[in-house]
Amino acid sequence: MADKKAKFLSKSRFMDGLSCPKLLWYQINRKKEIPAFSAETIEIMKQGSSVGLVAHQLFPGGVKVERDWQAEVTHERSMKGVKERKTLFEAGFVSGQTYAISDILVPVGDKAWQLIEVKSSTSVKHEHYQDVAFQKSVYEGAGLEISQCYVLYLNRDYERIGQLEVDKLFKKEEITAEVIELQPEVKAQAEKMLEVMVGEEPEVRIGQRCKNCPLYEKCWAFMPEDNVFLIRGNKKMAFDLMKQGVLDFESIPNNFELTPEQLIQVSAHQTGKPYLNKPELTNFLAKLEYPLYFLDFETIASAIPLYDYTRPYEDIPVQFSLHVKKSPKAKLTHHSFLASGEQDPRPQVLSELKRLLGESGSIIAFFADYEKKCLRLSVRNCPEYNNWYVALKKRFVDLLVPFKSLWYYHPKQKGSASLKDVLPALTDLSYDDMEIGAGGLARFEYMRVVFGSSDEDKKDKAKVFAALEKYCELDTLAMVRIVEALNKIIS
Repeated sequence: MADKKAKFLSKSRFMDGLSCPKLLWYQINRKKEIPAFSAETIEIMKQGSSVGLVAHQLFPGGVKVERDWQAEVTHERSMKGVKERKTLFEAGFVSGQTYAISDILVPVGDKAWQLIEVKSSTSVKHEHYQDVAFQKSVYEGAGLEISQCYVLYLNRDYERIGQLEVDKLFKKEEITAEVIELQPEVKAQAEKMLEVMVGEEPEVRIGQRCKNCPLYEKCWAFMPEDNVFLIRGNKKMAFDLMKQGVLDFESIPNNFELTPEQLIQVSAHQTGKPYLNKPELTNFLAKLEYPLYFLDFETIASAIPLYDYTRPYEDIPVQFSLHVKKSPKAKLTHHSFLASGEQDPRPQVLSELKRLLGESGSIIAFFADYEKKCLRLSVRNCPEYNNWYVALKKRFVDLLVPFKSLWYYHPKQKGSASLKDVLPALTDLSYDDMEIGAGGLARFEYMRVVFGSSDEDKKDKAKVFAALEKYCELDTLAMVRIVEALNKIIS
């Protein structure tokens, strides 16, 4: 049964409703059935909150409205702030059955207000217009006059040097005209959503928008494990097959048009046997030069630049794992680094790698462009390593290439060429049961325990660091075992 708070269409619910009416209905009527936010999502939300707090520094003298779980109470507190004509942070207003909390409201003249929405993105997006348009509708319905609407977002070109310059960190773009134009549409959408909230569970056709929805697994549960959406390429083809009642590989008609790459996948799934392009794979492996260095970075990418000579969301390597095989019969050795977080890690990362990587031999990475990018950005801050990096980058070999190019494909890959899916298809190793088993989680767990302020964050540091060591080590060991497996396959 819906709780007392559920009678309002809030901004977050409105945005959910735009994405999917069924998600909105579940938010109101079956909220307990919606999966909890992942640790990664929670940390992303925390970054958004931190951006909002920093933005407040641009408005000295602003007053934060204390939020209450009852929307009506928050509304009353906010209206008191309105009468005082001060800049308000997180003021919330009710209009009928709609409710929204503003990031920043700035008084203009005797009656009007500027509405400023703070976003942790580096550009203004289409959904931001709808977000602000809903707010304007609510606030004006509550009696405020909104004269101008802005989005305050992160300046991707801002480079921190010394003290954070908040005025340079953000860009502000006026979107008043777009928001006014959206008013009739937004009001009509809100009315429909209020009906959805109190009605029966809506029937919604699944589509490409479902990918990041928390109800994805529930709505797509009817699909077989090996389904046509695993086929690479434009998903329109998979939706066309689904409309014909074709869900699995076995049911795909023989006359259905597929690309050569898609035919490789479909054949592998239909026969249960892997596909091998032996000449291409042999040529790829023959180019590997000993010593072999298997390298993987784990990085952070903070919305607010943490170190000098970094920009918003710039990838900063805080950890690496390196497995080294000096010759075909040599013993495998392992080296690792994990920054404490007390200082900029890049100088130490570069120093350690220069010592370990030698002057010859292939440096193998999975999606090597990323490792090269991390090094290039790090060298920008440490120009004394520039000549070293220029020589080093020529030695990189991308282990993703054979799988992206379908020189090898196993049905166990489930349509993916990622390391997490290739590894169990070729070896008896996997990321299952790892406490940290994905790069996104590794990134945000590191940021939580290193830069978090709660006692729990600090308490978890040793545990998280141990899990990070295991995870990053598996990333490079995985590449070692994959190369070994591929060599066996072609021999």
